[in-house]
Amino acid sequence: NVVNTNNSYGAISDEKLKENIEDSGSQWDDIKSLRIRKFSMKEDKLGAPNKIGVIAQELEASGMNGLVVDTPDVDNDLKNLGTVTKTVNYSILYMKAVKALQEAMTRIEALETKNDALEARIKKLEDG
Repeated sequence: NVVNTNNSYGAISDEKLKENIEDSGSQWDDIKSLRIRKFSMKEDKLGAPNKIGVIAQELEASGMNGLVVDTPDVDNDLKNLGTVTKTVNYSILYMKAVKALQEAMTRIEALETKNDALEARIKKLEDG
């Protein structure tokens, strides 16, 4: 993983390198439980938020601790300081969001179909 404040990354995704491929289960509840926050980085010393994202500790609290990685803090000489900084695997989070979007689209399309059928019934009764 590439970790940076700009959140840019790329991934190898060629089918020839993958196995055990199957459809993902529902991600609806995970995505629904997310708290999307506005914030600024302390080092930027801003008076207002200028970024959007999640807070690692809140992800852990919602049960998605598998997306959070503890990285040991080190000084300039690479000496371990005995503390950690939490990072988030946004690449997995984004894929969860895409899956939840697909689920939402399926639900919307089903509701549209039901709505069209109800409207047709109403029109038929009105014309009746």
